[in-house]
Amino acid sequence: MHAVRMPPLGQTSDELEIRAWLKREGDAVTAGEPLLEVESDKALLEVEATRSGTLLQIVCGEGETVAAGTVIAYIGEPG
Repeated sequence: MHAVRMPPLGQTSDELEIRAWLKREGDAVTAGEPLLEVESDKALLEVEATRSGTLLQIVCGEGETVAAGTVIAYIGEPG
């Protein structure tokens, strides 16, 4: 299982708000495809999956403000 961490995308802040998950738990994920949308202090950005597998668990939900480096989800193989 691989932890997905919030990347440091903010220009002036280390916190980003999760606006929308583009995948749901149980969905197949391919490395490089958009996984979620986050809002920084200046823009709406897409965060790409860093590896392929299944989105096993979403830890931080839409509307939550999360610091860079925080685990926000897990990708791996079911079971």
